[in-house]
Amino acid sequence: MVDQNKSAERRRLERHSVSTSLEVFDLDTGDHLGRVVDLHAEGLMLLSERPLDLFRSFALQVNLPMTLNGMTEFLIDAESLWNRESISGQQYWTGLHFTHLPEESRQCIERMVASR
Repeated sequence: MVDQNKSAERRRLERHSVSTSLEVFDLDTGDHLGRVVDLHAEGLMLLSERPLDLFRSFALQVNLPMTLNGMTEFLIDAESLWNRESISGQQYWTGLHFTHLPEESRQCIERMVASR
């Protein structure tokens, strides 16, 4: 279980809804995991067809629908911290915390967040 104080502390970062489709892939398996729903400097929320294992580390590729800073995708390492079933029961929300964010990826995220 995630410490409530840590969860509250993470919430101090403003979340930014993503209006474009940012598809996310597991670099280790090549599997499509889902799409980004919201994003901030330390993590993202993913909407997927199946639940992700909790407290698992992922190497992820996030595909951009446009070229941003000369890039069409960015890479991140993240850990899944929580998940829950959607109201319909057909999809799952998962909170992921970045464990490694390369500088190019950070710049892409900052630019997306700033444009909102």
